[in-house]
Amino acid sequence: MTMTPQEIDAFLAEPHLGHLATVDGKGHPRVRPVWYLWRDGGFWLTTRQTRHTGRDLAHQPRVAISVASEGRPYKAVIVHGTPEILPKDRDILLAISTRYGEEQGRHWTDEEAMLQSDRIVMRLVPEQLYAWDYGTDV
Repeated sequence: MTMTPQEIDAFLAEPHLGHLATVDGKGHPRVRPVWYLWRDGGFWLTTRQTRHTGRDLAHQPRVAISVASEGRPYKAVIVHGTPEILPKDRDILLAISTRYGEEQGRHWTDEEAMLQSDRIVMRLVPEQLYAWDYGTDV
């Protein structure tokens, strides 16, 4: 039921939604769907510093992300870690957004994300990683 590194890479190359978990300033968990890019053993994500995610990261930088298949047999990857916060980068934003639709991704990157002064990129290298595929034999 566990997945090999190659199976994890193949699964995360598919354009599933991720669900990013943070902790707010009052200690409450917050989960939201996110686009992601899995590249070179880490997640690339984006947010804005002045939105909930950015404020949560300023308070408590540890996060978790869950990516699961929508249909049976279920597959999932869960990662815990502390993302590195980087300035926005058009190439990374395009790589994230165009996974979910070429035309829409280019429009979002150039007409929205690149114009937002508080837009950041995050690189999350797993400190802990759990993965399973219920379609494989034990």
